[in-house]
Amino acid sequence: MTAPLAIVTGGSRGLGLETARQLGRLGYRLVIAAKDKKRLAAAELALKTEGFDTKSKALDMASLRSITAFGTFAATLGPIDVLVNAAGISSEHMRDGVLGAEDKDVVATLTVNALGPWRLCKAIVPHLANNARIVNVSSGMGGLTEMGSGYFGYRASKAAINVLTRVLSKELTPRGIMVNSVCPGWVRTDMGGASATRSVEHGASGIVWAATLGPGGPTDGFFRDGHPLAW
Repeated sequence: MTAPLAIVTGGSRGLGLETARQLGRLGYRLVIAAKDKKRLAAAELALKTEGFDTKSKALDMASLRSITAFGTFAATLGPIDVLVNAAGISSEHMRDGVLGAEDKDVVATLTVNALGPWRLCKAIVPHLANNARIVNVSSGMGGLTEMGSGYFGYRASKAAINVLTRVLSKELTPRGIMVNSVCPGWVRTDMGGASATRSVEHGASGIVWAATLGPGGPTDGFFRDGHPLAW
């Protein structure tokens, strides 16, 4: 029997790499994707060294051409059981607020964090197995009930990916595909910084939980550590 296949974007470092590692330990074949080819190759080698069946493919979430090419590549893989949209950026500063945020930073963040996953889903969903799982890595910063000041583009992008989760889950229910958003919490990554309260392993565990939900599990939800969050 062929092992299940998982695609993880942002898989060259941080949450994406750790998510792939944890899925590998559960017996998944892995395809990791990221923009930086050198870092991606190093991540692929590391996962292979740990004994995981791993491939890598360069993917620029800001480029429609790159996403389209990745979709063509994905079509050669056979049925895909898991898609984890973990790639993301945040280029704004807290001090900027909404009115001081630079146009280029907001546009770049929305393009990578919101348009990128939507475009990738369009390219990948036709190749998903029935009863597959899609996990969109979101943030409590995108929840309207937790909304605060600053980071307009990042907050808006994560609110948008939550919309993608809800709409896509409705449309894919007939195929048994579960679609959920996961907030990993404040994690010690390049983006989260050294002061963050959670380890990468802890943050990734909630993503893996959603990626490996059994039959009858939740869909159309927003979770942290397997517990529902308010939108």
